[in-house]
Amino acid sequence: MNLLDKLNWRYATKVFDPKRKVSTDDLDFLKEAIRLSVSSYGLQMYKVLIIESPEIREELRKASWDQAQITDASHLFIFCNYTVNHDQHVDDYIQLIIDTQETVDTKGLKQLW
Repeated sequence: MNLLDKLNWRYATKVFDPKRKVSTDDLDFLKEAIRLSVSSYGLQMYKVLIIESPEIREELRKASWDQAQITDASHLFIFCNYTVNHDQHVDDYIQLIIDTQETVDTKGLKQLW
């Protein structure tokens, strides 16, 4: 099966077995896959929340048209998009690269900031 076939095959899960839980290894795999997901220049203009708390998920279900998947799934992944202050996020990301990779003459670059 090629990539396009796999992408066309995907579907939304309608029903979850609330008694079954995603294993720690599988959860770690999913987290790493999200961390490595394709984004522009490595800028993840989103955060991912993984909600396990039954109390929080019950509240979220009320705000989600009472969809059973919110409370029945083992974990709830919420992708949160940044809606404000994109420039500061980009600046912070570039600074993080400079600080961690130490490959740029930061004196000259910081003067441009």
